[in-house]
Amino acid sequence: SAGAGSRHPPRGRGGGGEPVVRGVLRLPGGLRSRVPPPAPTPGGGGGATAPAVERSLPGEGAPAGGAAALACAVPRRFDEDLVAVAVAAPEDGSYPVPELYGWLHELPFVAERHSGHSRYHAVVRAPMLRLQRTGSPRRWKAAHDRLADAFVARRDAAGEGIDPERLWAEQPWRRAALEVLYHRLCARPRAALPEALRAGISLCEQRPSRTRHWARIIAEAGEDADSALLREWGRDLLAAITDHGPRPTAVLGLLLTRAELTDRDRAAALVVRAWDRFRAGELDAALSDHGRAVAVDPRSERAHQGRAVILRSLGRYEEALADLDRAEEIAPAWAWAVRERGETYRRMGRLEEALAVLDRAHALDPSDAVPLGSRGLVRHGLGRHEDALDDFDRAIALWPEYAWALVRRARVRTALGDPVGALADLDRAEELAPGRPGTEGERGEVYRAAGRHEEAVACYDRALALDPGYAWAHGSRALALEALDRPAEARADLDRALELDPGYAWAREQRERLGPL
Repeated sequence: SAGAGSRHPPRGRGGGGEPVVRGVLRLPGGLRSRVPPPAPTPGGGGGATAPAVERSLPGEGAPAGGAAALACAVPRRFDEDLVAVAVAAPEDGSYPVPELYGWLHELPFVAERHSGHSRYHAVVRAPMLRLQRTGSPRRWKAAHDRLADAFVARRDAAGEGIDPERLWAEQPWRRAALEVLYHRLCARPRAALPEALRAGISLCEQRPSRTRHWARIIAEAGEDADSALLREWGRDLLAAITDHGPRPTAVLGLLLTRAELTDRDRAAALVVRAWDRFRAGELDAALSDHGRAVAVDPRSERAHQGRAVILRSLGRYEEALADLDRAEEIAPAWAWAVRERGETYRRMGRLEEALAVLDRAHALDPSDAVPLGSRGLVRHGLGRHEDALDDFDRAIALWPEYAWALVRRARVRTALGDPVGALADLDRAEELAPGRPGTEGERGEVYRAAGRHEEAVACYDRALALDPGYAWAHGSRALALEALDRPAEARADLDRALELDPGYAWAREQRERLGPL
């Protein structure tokens, strides 16, 4: 029996229920598990090749008892459906999978029982895996292939209706996708490694905080498949994550030093690292990475689009438009390149052109909130405040965590005389993205429009404490100070705004209006 009080394991067609157990292995915490004792190997080391275990393996197509227990060690965790896949139960239902599933949960080395994520204790699972990997490499590969296919089906089902650019951010999809990688790596370590590395690049882009789980999958597959290549990769990736914190820059740098990446993969890794550097304010490094990506893969539309965004942030609009021309030439129907063109026109003040382009971007991808947000700001700039509000409402409905759009919707609500709604939007934006100077600056605008100038100045003060180089906040604070009859301070704020941004035409007009000191 498998343990005190256990019923006999189920029998398959023609299969016996001989126990897997011939010895007793003591596990941490006093758990006693009946597992095959290590048998001497020709080299003198221990191995899970006890004759008693080998005798428990029935013929193909008739898994039962000990053979089924061994087979269910292959998935890292199992539920009833995975048990059927692991033991290759026939589709005619003649093998009693539910009975087997119940019997497995009576084994003393099974943890998290009946949770849908049951697992074998690691000390027991390791020799069982070694026995199967060394006993029949063909069956080992076949078992992992079956399980990989089962997880592909789960992954694809979990991804229905989700933006492909956000799949790794969704836990059910990500969990299944990592299991696919594990089983493919175990079946064919070297052949499956490039796919696993590509997955890591996507994960660094969409959910970098979960890269440790991905690195552990590679490390575990290295141990379970006895692959030195995977063990080395897993060790180095985990070290990079541990040493450099949550940013993916170090992991991506490690990927870029190895030969397993294609040029397309290398360009993708450079683009993801460039975006991380851009978000950290490392503009020169980000621009360099995008340039390298273009050099490695001149047909990478993402490299051209990403470089355009950085060039635009530096005020190099014509260069940005040239990169967007190239991105659209490579991928004419790619909405992201079109939306960035619309946003570039908006920042250049070419509002009618921006509106036409953003209409096209929205038509290409109605599920993308970003073109709607940009179009809302364009319509606000054209004085079409009700239309702008509609665009922001739709954008935020598509993406409730869209903090940028919440701040801009507050601006529109202020223009429409709705300070309560505007402040509610700013409160929500602060919850989503705390400590952004733009949120405090916009709050100051709400109070200034309502004639609450002291509160407005306090908000601008907080915004400038967060970002002393925030020229717009200096300009807006100047008007609040003027309203409080503090003209000297207002002039000083406008002078500072123009010092920070000599091209700030509005601030120059206000400074000329206030006249000399």
